[in-house]
Amino acid sequence: MTKSNNRARVERIVIAVTCVSPVERFWQEARQIIAESRAELHALLLEDTRWHRAASLPFTREIPRHGGADADFTAQRAEQIHNQSIERIHKELQVLAKEQRKDLEFEVLPDSDSQRIMDLVSGARCVVIAPEAFARRPEFEEIRKIGCRVIVVRD
Repeated sequence: MTKSNNRARVERIVIAVTCVSPVERFWQEARQIIAESRAELHALLLEDTRWHRAASLPFTREIPRHGGADADFTAQRAEQIHNQSIERIHKELQVLAKEQRKDLEFEVLPDSDSQRIMDLVSGARCVVIAPEAFARRPEFEEIRKIGCRVIVVRD
Protein backbone atom coordinates (compact mmCIF):
# COMPACT_ATOMS: atom_id res chain seq x y z
CA MET A 1 0.00 0.00 0.00
CA THR A 2 1.38 3.41 -0.90
CA LYS A 3 1.53 6.44 1.32
CA SER A 4 -1.12 8.20 -0.76
CA ASN A 5 -3.51 5.30 -0.15
CA ASN A 6 -2.87 5.60 3.59
CA ARG A 7 -3.67 9.31 3.44
CA ALA A 8 -7.01 8.58 1.84
CA ARG A 9 -7.78 5.90 4.39
CA VAL A 10 -7.25 7.56 7.77
CA GLU A 11 -9.42 10.63 8.22
CA ARG A 12 -9.20 11.07 11.98
CA ILE A 13 -6.78 10.09 14.71
CA VAL A 14 -8.16 10.12 18.24
CA ILE A 15 -5.71 9.93 21.13
CA ALA A 16 -7.51 9.20 24.39
CA VAL A 17 -5.41 9.74 27.51
CA THR A 18 -5.95 10.02 31.25
CA CYS A 19 -4.29 12.33 33.77
CA VAL A 20 -1.71 9.62 34.48
CA SER A 21 -1.11 8.45 30.92
CA PRO A 22 2.43 8.61 29.57
CA VAL A 23 1.60 11.09 26.78
CA GLU A 24 4.85 10.49 24.88
CA ARG A 25 4.09 6.76 24.55
CA PHE A 26 0.65 7.52 23.13
CA TRP A 27 2.20 10.01 20.73
CA GLN A 28 4.81 7.46 19.62
CA GLU A 29 1.96 5.17 18.54
CA ALA A 30 0.38 8.02 16.58
CA ARG A 31 3.55 9.47 15.03
CA GLN A 32 3.79 7.15 12.00
CA ILE A 33 0.09 7.44 11.22
CA ILE A 34 0.31 11.22 11.53
CA ALA A 35 3.32 11.34 9.20
CA GLU A 36 1.59 9.26 6.53
CA SER A 37 -1.84 10.89 6.56
CA ARG A 38 -3.67 14.17 6.46
CA ALA A 39 -5.96 13.01 9.22
CA GLU A 40 -7.58 15.33 11.72
CA LEU A 41 -5.99 14.97 15.12
CA HIS A 42 -8.14 14.88 18.25
CA ALA A 43 -6.93 14.40 21.80
CA LEU A 44 -9.34 13.43 24.54
CA LEU A 45 -8.43 13.69 28.19
CA LEU A 46 -10.71 11.17 29.87
CA GLU A 47 -11.40 12.25 33.44
CA ASP A 48 -11.66 9.64 36.15
CA THR A 49 -14.77 10.83 38.00
CA ARG A 50 -13.82 8.78 41.06
CA TRP A 51 -11.11 11.35 41.75
CA HIS A 52 -13.60 14.03 42.78
CA ARG A 53 -15.69 11.58 44.79
CA ALA A 54 -12.62 10.53 46.76
CA ALA A 55 -11.92 14.15 47.62
CA SER A 56 -15.34 14.47 49.21
CA LEU A 57 -14.68 11.71 51.75
CA PRO A 58 -13.75 13.03 55.21
CA PHE A 59 -10.91 10.54 55.74
CA THR A 60 -9.11 11.06 52.40
CA ARG A 61 -5.55 12.29 52.83
CA GLU A 62 -2.91 13.60 50.44
CA ILE A 63 0.52 12.14 51.08
CA PRO A 64 3.43 13.92 49.33
CA ARG A 65 5.74 11.68 47.30
CA HIS A 66 8.89 13.49 48.37
CA GLY A 67 8.28 13.77 52.08
CA GLY A 68 6.54 16.39 54.10
CA ALA A 69 3.36 16.33 56.11
CA ASP A 70 0.22 14.76 54.74
CA ALA A 71 -2.93 16.91 54.51
CA ASP A 72 -6.66 16.63 54.04
CA PHE A 73 -7.52 15.92 50.42
CA THR A 74 -10.33 18.37 49.76
CA ALA A 75 -12.52 19.08 46.75
CA GLN A 76 -10.61 22.34 46.22
CA ARG A 77 -7.25 20.53 46.25
CA ALA A 78 -8.59 17.87 43.88
CA GLU A 79 -9.74 20.61 41.50
CA GLN A 80 -6.36 22.35 41.69
CA ILE A 81 -4.46 19.14 40.89
CA HIS A 82 -6.95 18.28 38.18
CA ASN A 83 -6.59 21.68 36.48
CA GLN A 84 -2.79 21.46 36.65
CA SER A 85 -2.93 18.01 35.03
CA ILE A 86 -5.19 19.24 32.23
CA GLU A 87 -2.88 22.18 31.54
CA ARG A 88 0.25 19.97 31.56
CA ILE A 89 -1.21 17.33 29.24
CA HIS A 90 -2.63 19.92 26.86
CA LYS A 91 0.75 21.67 26.63
CA GLU A 92 2.59 18.37 26.05
CA LEU A 93 0.21 17.42 23.26
CA GLN A 94 0.39 20.88 21.67
CA VAL A 95 4.20 20.72 21.58
CA LEU A 96 4.12 17.26 20.01
CA ALA A 97 1.50 18.32 17.45
CA LYS A 98 3.53 21.40 16.55
CA GLU A 99 6.58 19.20 15.92
CA GLN A 100 4.49 17.28 13.37
CA ARG A 101 2.97 20.50 11.95
CA LYS A 102 -0.52 19.33 12.88
CA ASP A 103 -3.46 21.17 14.36
CA LEU A 104 -4.81 19.51 17.48
CA GLU A 105 -8.33 19.54 18.81
CA PHE A 106 -8.32 18.96 22.58
CA GLU A 107 -11.27 18.03 24.77
CA VAL A 108 -11.71 17.05 28.39
CA LEU A 109 -14.46 14.47 28.90
CA PRO A 110 -15.73 12.46 31.82
CA ASP A 111 -14.67 8.87 31.27
CA SER A 112 -18.35 7.96 31.20
CA ASP A 113 -19.10 10.11 28.10
CA SER A 114 -19.05 7.23 25.65
CA GLN A 115 -21.48 9.08 23.35
CA ARG A 116 -18.95 11.83 22.55
CA ILE A 117 -16.30 9.23 21.83
CA MET A 118 -18.68 7.42 19.49
CA ASP A 119 -19.61 10.73 17.80
CA LEU A 120 -15.94 11.42 17.08
CA VAL A 121 -15.25 8.05 15.49
CA SER A 122 -18.52 7.57 13.61
CA GLY A 123 -18.59 8.49 9.96
CA ALA A 124 -14.83 8.72 9.56
CA ARG A 125 -12.04 6.28 8.84
CA CYS A 126 -10.50 6.46 12.25
CA VAL A 127 -7.64 5.25 14.40
CA VAL A 128 -8.15 5.39 18.16
CA ILE A 129 -5.19 5.22 20.51
CA ALA A 130 -6.36 4.45 24.04
CA PRO A 131 -5.13 3.29 27.43
CA GLU A 132 -5.48 -0.40 28.17
CA ALA A 133 -8.10 0.14 30.88
CA PHE A 134 -10.42 1.98 28.49
CA ALA A 135 -9.82 -0.26 25.51
CA ARG A 136 -11.50 -3.11 27.39
CA ARG A 137 -14.72 -1.15 27.85
CA PRO A 138 -17.85 -1.88 25.77
CA GLU A 139 -17.73 1.34 23.73
CA PHE A 140 -14.30 0.39 22.41
CA GLU A 141 -15.70 -2.94 21.26
CA GLU A 142 -18.34 -0.92 19.37
CA ILE A 143 -15.59 1.26 17.90
CA ARG A 144 -13.88 -1.86 16.58
CA LYS A 145 -17.17 -3.15 15.14
CA ILE A 146 -17.68 0.01 13.07
CA GLY A 147 -14.28 -0.53 11.50
CA CYS A 148 -12.01 1.77 13.48
CA ARG A 149 -8.56 0.57 14.32
CA VAL A 150 -7.86 0.63 18.06
CA ILE A 151 -4.28 0.79 19.30
CA VAL A 152 -3.90 -0.06 22.97
CA VAL A 153 -1.16 1.55 25.07
CA ARG A 154 -0.28 0.12 28.45
CA ASP A 155 -0.18 2.79 31.15
